[in-house]
Amino acid sequence: MKKTTMLLAVVGMTFGCKVQELPKDYKNDTSMGHFVSDDRKATKIAVTGGGGSHDFLKFFGIADGGILSDNGENTVIYSEDVQEIDALVPAVDILMLTNNQPLNAAAKAAIFSQVNAGKLNMLIYHPSTWYNWEDWPEYNKRLVGGGSRSHEDLQEFEVTVIKPDHPIMKGVPKTFLIVDELYRWEKDPAAEIEVLAMSKGLESGEEYPTVWIVKHPKAKIVGNTLGHDERAHGLEAYQMILRNSLEWVK
Repeated sequence: MKKTTMLLAVVGMTFGCKVQELPKDYKNDTSMGHFVSDDRKATKIAVTGGGGSHDFLKFFGIADGGILSDNGENTVIYSEDVQEIDALVPAVDILMLTNNQPLNAAAKAAIFSQVNAGKLNMLIYHPSTWYNWEDWPEYNKRLVGGGSRSHEDLQEFEVTVIKPDHPIMKGVPKTFLIVDELYRWEKDPAAEIEVLAMSKGLESGEEYPTVWIVKHPKAKIVGNTLGHDERAHGLEAYQMILRNSLEWVK
């Protein structure tokens, strides 16, 4: 049965504010990327997927979702249903975008509304750092800070941390090798970002930003081009960056 996207607003008696809740029918189901905490006050994270060229559920929903859940401390809901995503956005604290399928107008509006109000922080990973949507240029300019239009062949390349003192790079090796797609990511001229790590092709010698933060007045946003397949998601350095990124945006 299709999940309902009805959201419930609960009035907080102490502060008189509204607290958005996730739909009640979500249950723990790690095979679907659902990690539901028993704690009602747990940080809520939505992970989006869907589109082409990636196993979204296996890697972003299940593998990354398990890391984001932090052993049940956080609630993580994975979805590829574009009709569901617009309802999830106002109900979560953090949105991890990993899709390259289009989002509907309601989801786009909800993302910008929540981010601009300081109610939503973002992790923008691999497929969603691409220039996917010609009809949504403000997404790449204001939220991603740029984008990719091509990548090198799937192969080993080197990642170098250039801001080791930033919390997102805490404990991450100064340099590490990864088998992945090296995105030829370029900064938008109008964007303000801080690059934390760069990648270099071992054959091409070309270098591109890999992990960065987007300077936004109300939200914390992390961009990361890594994450094509299991050799990336299973790498300790990748997992450490994801954990640190989560802690930074919480």
